[in-house]
Amino acid sequence: MSKNRYVQVIWGAIAAITSAAAVFAVAPYIAADPGLSRIEPRESFPLHFPLLLVHIWSSFLALLIGWVQFVPGLRNRRPDIHRWAGRAYLGLVAIGGITGLTVGMLTESYVRQMAFLTLALLWLFTGWNGYRKARLGRFVEHKKWMIRNYALTLVAASARLLTPLCILIYLAGHGLQPGGGIAAVLEPVLEINIWIGLVVNVVIAEWVLLSPHNRS
Repeated sequence: MSKNRYVQVIWGAIAAITSAAAVFAVAPYIAADPGLSRIEPRESFPLHFPLLLVHIWSSFLALLIGWVQFVPGLRNRRPDIHRWAGRAYLGLVAIGGITGLTVGMLTESYVRQMAFLTLALLWLFTGWNGYRKARLGRFVEHKKWMIRNYALTLVAASARLLTPLCILIYLAGHGLQPGGGIAAVLEPVLEINIWIGLVVNVVIAEWVLLSPHNRS
């Protein structure tokens, strides 16, 4: 298999896996029915569910659009597509990040609240830096910040992809038949899966940026 073909296969696999995980994440919100929401809307704050919908759909679209920026050779062959995809992506990141701060503040679990807030702040920070470097014409630095930013976008997918592993680790430490059934297993796992996805993605992004190819 040629190098270019190998890269295409890798990109295709990444796109397929992350898209599948993202579709699973947004599936309950297609009907825009609060009763189907995985996050219970706050009755005391009527805008909670609408903001949650905006956050989820803008994040989903950012995930689907973002990978286009990293297609090998696209920036050189079709810089117009690269620019417009980047603008659309960063606009969605801004919307998703700002609404994510509000949704995060309304999360009942403190552990998940801090995970959502940390993720939203880092998402906005890296997106702003990517945009600023592009405006200054510092495209090498722009690319690095966009890699970091898209790694944070992918947390929505990786947190769910890592959930089965988190469940296995929990069962290994607490016995294969914990009291309370599946709910007793999922509750602590869903407390930390966003954190795990965040850490894993940041480590991978920095590893990519520190590789000899990128350092050169």
